[in-house]
Amino acid sequence: MDNGKIVVLFSGGTDSLLTSALMAEKFKEVYLNTYHRFGFFSTANSGVNVRKLKEKYGGTKFIHRIIKTDKLTKYVFNERYLRNLLKYGFFMLSNCGLCKLAMHIRTVIFCLDNNIANVCDGANRNMRLFPDQMKNVLKELGKMYARFGINYMNPVFDLEYPEGLDYADRLHLDRVLPAGGEKDSPDAGKKKRTAGYKLCELGLMPSENVKGTELDRKMQPRCFGFILSNIFINGYYLHDHTYEEYEKATVKFQKEKIEFFIRLLDEYAQKGKKSRIARLIED
Repeated sequence: MDNGKIVVLFSGGTDSLLTSALMAEKFKEVYLNTYHRFGFFSTANSGVNVRKLKEKYGGTKFIHRIIKTDKLTKYVFNERYLRNLLKYGFFMLSNCGLCKLAMHIRTVIFCLDNNIANVCDGANRNMRLFPDQMKNVLKELGKMYARFGINYMNPVFDLEYPEGLDYADRLHLDRVLPAGGEKDSPDAGKKKRTAGYKLCELGLMPSENVKGTELDRKMQPRCFGFILSNIFINGYYLHDHTYEEYEKATVKFQKEKIEFFIRLLDEYAQKGKKSRIARLIED
């Protein structure tokens, strides 16, 4: 596989944007894959920051694609549905984790088809309620990629989030907060470890405080499926369980899903278009 190329799972948000900028400094070609399925809105918003990346690093460095995953996502959600429902119950409402798993599966196929040996995304530890941001789920995804000779990385995983920003705040903030004052702030060191600060330094964002704002929403797709995940996680499961119990159960569920699809990907690597999963790949 070609080590001069890398795929970024690219939403266009601050984390995937910074990831792409960091990879532009290391790789000759950066494939920005934005995935689209039924239930996503304004997927073309991802192009806003693609233009910024091309202006800064050169127009030939980046290849942006919007890739449909309708069929694959439905299959990830519904395979062995009754059996999984009886075994895992309301974890079947873990929409965000299953949706992101479909994107990773599609990325493996993309890499096999295009001879690409490297993949990364904007996963961040501060979003740990979501399966695709959990360290132990990321390890399982890494094993899936490694099976096919692909190196999987999370270059912004340990960065801080802006002080006091909860994921739900993305629904409420409607302005870009003014930059400045960081030299005098006691939290200046922490601010410098956020994606927003680094993007502002690179000239890719007008402020270090973009995450969760109206600008943030206008540069990436929108999906309301996460509402079901939030109802399940915050409205139901965490009322009677600890976060540690939730994480343990989530990792178990995701690991079994990943292992199931590794078998299908093995078949794809051997049979290509004659494999079962090939029928789920859309142009």
